[in-house]
Amino acid sequence: MSGSPESTSIFYDQVRPGSRFDDMHLPQRPAGFSAYPLADKEGDSSATAYASARRTSGRGGRAHWNWSSDRILLISLTLLAIFTKLYRIGRRDSVSWDESHFYKNFSQKYLRHLFHHDVHPPLAKMLIALSNYFADSNGTYTFDGGDYPAYVNYTFMRVFNAAFGIALTPMAFLTCRQLRLPSHFAAMAALFVTLDNAICVMSRFILLDAPLLCFTALSLTMLSYFYRQRANPFSAEWFKYLILTGVALGLVSSSKWVGFFAIALVGLYTIHELYEMFCNVRLPVRDYAKHWVFRVMALLVTPLAIYMSCFVVHFWMLSRYDNSANFMPMGFQVRLRGNPLSHQPYDVQTGAQVRLYSQSSGTGYLHSHAHKYPAGSQRQQITGYGFADQNNFWNIERKRVAGTFKDVDDVSPHDAPIDGPIGNGDVIALHHNSTDSYLYAEEAFKAPISSQYSEVSAVSSNDGTKAKSSSSLWVVDIVSPEKRMNDGRIHPLGTPIRLRNLASNCILVATGERLDKDWGWGQAEVACDGDDDVSLKSSKHLWTIERNSNKNLTAVDLGKYMSTSFFKNFGVLNRQMWLTNNALIPDHDKHNVLESDPWSWPFMVYPMRMVGWDDSSIKYLEIGNPFLWWGSATVCLLFPLQLFYWLVCWQHKCMSWRSTEFREYIDGAMILWGGWALHYLPFFAMGRVTYIHHYLPALYFGILFLAYQIYNVSSWYLSERSLRRVLFTCATTALFGFWWFSPLTYGWNKPIADLKGMQWASSWPVYKDQFEL
Repeated sequence: MSGSPESTSIFYDQVRPGSRFDDMHLPQRPAGFSAYPLADKEGDSSATAYASARRTSGRGGRAHWNWSSDRILLISLTLLAIFTKLYRIGRRDSVSWDESHFYKNFSQKYLRHLFHHDVHPPLAKMLIALSNYFADSNGTYTFDGGDYPAYVNYTFMRVFNAAFGIALTPMAFLTCRQLRLPSHFAAMAALFVTLDNAICVMSRFILLDAPLLCFTALSLTMLSYFYRQRANPFSAEWFKYLILTGVALGLVSSSKWVGFFAIALVGLYTIHELYEMFCNVRLPVRDYAKHWVFRVMALLVTPLAIYMSCFVVHFWMLSRYDNSANFMPMGFQVRLRGNPLSHQPYDVQTGAQVRLYSQSSGTGYLHSHAHKYPAGSQRQQITGYGFADQNNFWNIERKRVAGTFKDVDDVSPHDAPIDGPIGNGDVIALHHNSTDSYLYAEEAFKAPISSQYSEVSAVSSNDGTKAKSSSSLWVVDIVSPEKRMNDGRIHPLGTPIRLRNLASNCILVATGERLDKDWGWGQAEVACDGDDDVSLKSSKHLWTIERNSNKNLTAVDLGKYMSTSFFKNFGVLNRQMWLTNNALIPDHDKHNVLESDPWSWPFMVYPMRMVGWDDSSIKYLEIGNPFLWWGSATVCLLFPLQLFYWLVCWQHKCMSWRSTEFREYIDGAMILWGGWALHYLPFFAMGRVTYIHHYLPALYFGILFLAYQIYNVSSWYLSERSLRRVLFTCATTALFGFWWFSPLTYGWNKPIADLKGMQWASSWPVYKDQFEL
């Protein structure tokens, strides 16, 4: 790059006045650099046919649209999409598929302002709640299953959701036009999207998939518009589509975390562009820096601002307490209306019944029950349990006041409990009320899962040798208390503490592991950490007294002592979303008829039954258009081999591409194929449970790539007349596939045996599910 004055008018991919887009050349690159294979022959007939089949562009690289033709196509396709998505949409009047989960847990609780927790960001859920609000729902239906009551306007809510699926069609058309497909082939791509049965059926119910697909498609559309403005950096149109791309990324990432794959796609495209500009020695340094600044602001800051803004609204709407808020910071919980925590005795004194909550996400309350460890000491288990239970309560007894002892021998476990508030450095014993036992640590035994830690157990109070030993005594260390509670004493909610065993000097720790479900009920492992280098603020070593019951003390409003901040609440909630998502693991001991693995998705090995399959019910099958699924999977899987073939041809100097033609083709191909790969391949690395509808965002890219490949490959070898035949054949085939499987898309209310010819693969659960018990 150069900062010389004479180069200031030369921009990346800039079009010279009066030049055609197809004749445009990139600025000179350093010797030896080539972003793409270049042509050796300029006059190849197939390349000429390819170029002639494309429309020329005008000022700024914008396509000259035949507005009359394009508008007619766009309106016609949209009307077709409206029909396919809304036809008989209210036919099934009972809760279908995950409508119970998404509507009950999201929409109803938003209307009732009741806090809830889920693995997904809030935007799509709030949109469902908005549809519920417009439908005049009173928020009282609990959605336990069965038929909708008369006062629930479920049809309107389904139509509202289907609007996002309808929007896919015009966006598919506009995207393909920006990627240089002629009008009729762009219409074919939009028709493919419209005529996919899986996308259609998932758009017809109250689910999150339609908003996710819509915002994914919007991100691709805005990226394609921005791509077409690359020849006009810093123009008004360039800024508009750059900002709109960032807005679309914010919307899709705020709907589901799958939306971050769209951010990855745009990010890789941006890195590629910035690298090419870096290699352009004629681009001024100042302009290159501006490209960085504007892209960071639009493509990183804008999506993040939208993502965080959705959580601002989320917190504002959910103002009432629910038990699912127990992982949130205490300062957040006490500000929820109806919370049971804010009114408690201010001091924790001997004789109080307390419930200790771990600050490590996913652990829950310090818990014990009568079950024993199968190995180690074989004593009573100590675990972390995430739900309110009587086995979470402990009676706290102060045995020594801080400063009245020097070492272990100075403290006698046989001493009577000392009255008064408990403070930093005091020695206490924790008596488990339900089982009449004491919290106990012993270095002789390793923790059942995390062998680097010592086992923690509960010993019966009748076992005088152990219950009255120093191993059942714990030193209280206060860590980072609330400013208004920083008086050297422990208080509920606002004074995190560490419990250090008096005998072994180890610290009570939530390891983050889960006990075996056969003997530990899958509860969280609690152990004792003897590491001397433990960080003071390590969350897994910190416990908060969440409940303080003492009939001898008066309750006060603890909310006035507690502080909170949006960023802390935002961070805690997103971390818990991550942990909850990772906890959704498949049970390999049994096969769930709804689950499927990523390898089976592209060729639709296991379609999914969405509802019950008895003869009298209306049956829906999440099955795609086989021609579109199999065709898109084929072109996506073969594309790397196609690139490898071209690379070999380029190395042997037998390429017949013009550089501008190859650039046009490969840019669009990499955007579409890259979107498919980024939305599909990461699922192989995920440990969570997966379903076939997780493939739908990747399918959208795959279907557009199928149309893109059909047009480009055909235009290399066929005449214009033959192209029309290809167009007609592909459109007819897609229409036939959609029509054939439409009974399972719009609902089949007769015995499934009466529906013939649907079993195109032995694994399809049309007539019989091979995994059904």
